[in-house]
Amino acid sequence: MIIVLLNLSNSTHSQDIISKEFTDSTGSFEQEFDRQEEVLLEEIDSGEDDSELLDELDYLKKHPYDLNTTTLSQLENIPYLNSIISKKILAYRNEAGYFRSKRELLKVEGISEDLYEKIKIYLIVSKKNLKTHHSGKNNNIMNHSRTGNSVLKSRIRSRFLQDLQPKAGFLSGKYEGKRIKLYNQLNFKYNTLKYDLEANLTTEKDPGEKYITDFISGFAGMKSSGFIKEVIAGDYVLNFGQGLSMWTLQAFSKGADAINPVKKKGKGLKGYGSVNEVQFFRGGAVNINLNELRYLNFNMFYSDNYFDASSNIITGDIQSFYSDGYHRTSTEIQRKNSAREKLTGGRVSYERGSYRFGITYWQSKFSKNIIRDSSLNLFKISGNKASMAGADYDIILKNMNLFGEFALSQTNSLASVNGIMFTFLNFANVIISYRNYPADFTPVHSFGFSERGDTYNERGLYAGILFKPLKGLIINSYFDQYKFPYRTYFNPVPVNGNDFLTNAEWKISKELLLDIKYKNENKEETQKYYNPEGRESKLIANRNQMNIRTGFIFNIKNSLRFRSRFEYVCIEYRNFTGNNKGYLFYSDIRFLPVKKMTIDTRYIFFNTDSYDSRIYEFENDIQGVMSNVPLYGEGRRWYVVIKYRPFPFINLSAKYAETYFEGVKNIGSGNDRIEGNINNRFSFGLEAGF
Repeated sequence: MIIVLLNLSNSTHSQDIISKEFTDSTGSFEQEFDRQEEVLLEEIDSGEDDSELLDELDYLKKHPYDLNTTTLSQLENIPYLNSIISKKILAYRNEAGYFRSKRELLKVEGISEDLYEKIKIYLIVSKKNLKTHHSGKNNNIMNHSRTGNSVLKSRIRSRFLQDLQPKAGFLSGKYEGKRIKLYNQLNFKYNTLKYDLEANLTTEKDPGEKYITDFISGFAGMKSSGFIKEVIAGDYVLNFGQGLSMWTLQAFSKGADAINPVKKKGKGLKGYGSVNEVQFFRGGAVNINLNELRYLNFNMFYSDNYFDASSNIITGDIQSFYSDGYHRTSTEIQRKNSAREKLTGGRVSYERGSYRFGITYWQSKFSKNIIRDSSLNLFKISGNKASMAGADYDIILKNMNLFGEFALSQTNSLASVNGIMFTFLNFANVIISYRNYPADFTPVHSFGFSERGDTYNERGLYAGILFKPLKGLIINSYFDQYKFPYRTYFNPVPVNGNDFLTNAEWKISKELLLDIKYKNENKEETQKYYNPEGRESKLIANRNQMNIRTGFIFNIKNSLRFRSRFEYVCIEYRNFTGNNKGYLFYSDIRFLPVKKMTIDTRYIFFNTDSYDSRIYEFENDIQGVMSNVPLYGEGRRWYVVIKYRPFPFINLSAKYAETYFEGVKNIGSGNDRIEGNINNRFSFGLEAGF
């Protein structure tokens, strides 16, 4: 989400920290950010919704790290910047004393011009801290990262979205609420020399829900340089190690960036401000650092949270969990917050120089017994108790990075993921990772690197490389071989698969960028068919999907941008009918009609044989919303997005999108069915900061 944190009473300080080119949301920085956003998020197969990952990227953009005060953990948060190069940046700073400008990063081993263009969005060199270095004052990172002035900042975010064509659930009265989707957030931050305070309140109403506060979330937190490094009361998330013992919400998945998504970057404790209604904690958490043991950090956390579930009418046992967060019909309302989890745990971590180790343990108890055999059981457990113990490591040795994690669930099943990364000067990065997640491993709060997004019943070996054979040319490539060794509800026998991807970007000039992507996914799947007697049977078929994509981006200064893309998909089944194919083509333009306003418009043609050959199309949207729209059948789609900043403290954005399907009488099914062949939506967002 694009965060507006302007403080009218402290404008001098704000200008000292953030340069003019960074705050200009209509310039090249914003265009580069849009490009990175798409590369990192386009492999997440979801429709239009809020995204914690999008929020994270926008937060980094609006809160750039000062090169002269940043830490290793902060640098690792930056996309495309791995642990090895992050360590080299700090080593250069220690040797040189301080950075005089961002372009001085090009003197750091491993940072090319291409990488610099990607990471400069998230970095600054503060004039205030630069003056402090020149004056010869104490070079203390924590003191330099804070100012002597107390600063109070507030931010309001609001947006609404509405589908203009009514769905069947509204016409029949099964959806009990209004058609509009509403989101509101209020955030306060108070920064002083010794501590930072933050309070946040978020509410959301989905289409069809009755109340504007159907989902409500909030927290209050404090960060300091003292004994208590961070404490949060309310809603929060925890991300540790490589995601096996504790990781909430999503993470970047494998895609056009072949290196960085493979190694997770645990950010520890963080207040929760998104609207995903599952996989966050509600209670309290604290991070402690003892002066006598300054290399050790201690985390303690407690949660007492409700979640949506359906239960057996007779026994009361939980049959399935629901993560969509919808409470529109009487059935959905009935299962809202119908189950409860109480969780306690802690973590001890050691960090010194190039060595980091951590141990995590938690245990939880559910208010109802859970039935294992439910096909929709996201937790994959039985009974009413769960626990997890894990150990992770992260070691940097010159141009090599070793990382991994082992985790033991309450079933005494041990899961592991281990990897090694190499950096070869400015020429190439290589990563190899092996994962082993047993079928009886119970990932209640796990999100390890995987093919399916599930941290169980999977073994895989991943190898990726990024290399730069020519100036301006970057090639990412990976091969991932995986196996699901035990039968599941959907596949009655073990199945195998592999992915291969190559993505090339060639920046011919400052104005012109060409790209081409080839992906081949080969996977065994269960398919239904009818035998000559008309009986339904199941067959394990080999499914091969090939996607080829090419396109270009052409910038005319910072005021006009042209872009086009063509993508072709072909799906073949070995020894099974159902082969299908499709294509998608779009062109778009971005221009600045007046100062502080941008307009994006795109026109898309698509034609696929079925939903099986759908093509995902990542779109620009209003602030805080991620759009990765699946298009299938034959039709056209177009949209226009307008973003305007009438005052320094207000951002406005609006979008109209319309999809036309050729030769159909209705769109969708069930309560979401739309009569006719047009589906359109209007969205509006406002953000104000003081």
